[in-house]
Amino acid sequence: MILDIMLFQNMELQISLINMENKFFVILILTALLLFGCTGGEQTPAGETETGSSGDGLEDLGEVVGLECDAEYTFSAVEGGTFGKTSTLLVTATCAKNETLTATVDGEPAGSVKIDTNKETEVELDVVALKDGTVTLAVTSQGESLYSQEWEVEVLGNADISGMDYDAISFKEWRAMAFDLDGQVDVGRIRVYMKRLEGRTEPNTNIILEVRKDSSDNPGQLEESVTIPITDVTLNYNWVNFDFEEKANLGPGKYWIVMKIEQTENIKLVSDKVMVHYTVVDREADGNEYTRQMMLSVDEKTGFASETEWDPLSYDKLYNVVLRYE
Repeated sequence: MILDIMLFQNMELQISLINMENKFFVILILTALLLFGCTGGEQTPAGETETGSSGDGLEDLGEVVGLECDAEYTFSAVEGGTFGKTSTLLVTATCAKNETLTATVDGEPAGSVKIDTNKETEVELDVVALKDGTVTLAVTSQGESLYSQEWEVEVLGNADISGMDYDAISFKEWRAMAFDLDGQVDVGRIRVYMKRLEGRTEPNTNIILEVRKDSSDNPGQLEESVTIPITDVTLNYNWVNFDFEEKANLGPGKYWIVMKIEQTENIKLVSDKVMVHYTVVDREADGNEYTRQMMLSVDEKTGFASETEWDPLSYDKLYNVVLRYE
């Protein structure tokens, strides 16, 4: 009898222990659910974010975790430029997704770039030099000033006046030199390094400078022109200014500067000439695609000339012609 009672008490103890273990297990499961949530459904593999990108610590801030961050930028200085040509400003940006950076030259828009990520990224901001001389290059975003520097911009063209080489320009000899523009610019002045051949000139003789569009690597459609008296050219070499009454607004592309003489009196007796200076590139090489000449056909009876074809020069050289904003 005593043995039966002891066995019964032992069984009750075991059942009690089992119930305590079950209760502890249930509490453990509930605690896990509260801490970690439901465990069902698709899992994100280790080492990847929810966007599928590699977990390298460079996730787009403000996108993956929903945090806000302030845009930060660093800029590289532009050392030099050429009027009408493009220079590149390197920008390192962080937290700048959807920001548009706008470059200005003396306050005029000169290029822009949009940033498409919040990651630290380097972008190239292409800037067209809208003026020559010392200008202010600045970068803004949504009206906020981010960067500014003084920028030295050279004239567009060949300013090297070394040497004593020249070609004649007359009513029957035309010369042309071409330029490439990267953006929309205003050209106020074209300068040519030249001299007059003779002290005496015929009445009503003018030098005409034309700006023409390119047509298959030759001067094509007329865009603008400037006319000056031949007497504006001195007997010694000097830079002669051809100023537009209103600046010539030229878009991106290739343009030709055509230099010729207009002579209407006593053509058969004398031919007024000026000499345009040039720089030799290579006397052994063919004429380049940026210089042309036209030898007009002259009527022996009347003395008047008619246009022929544009031809390459005899060898590689560049005329001293430059374009400026003013």
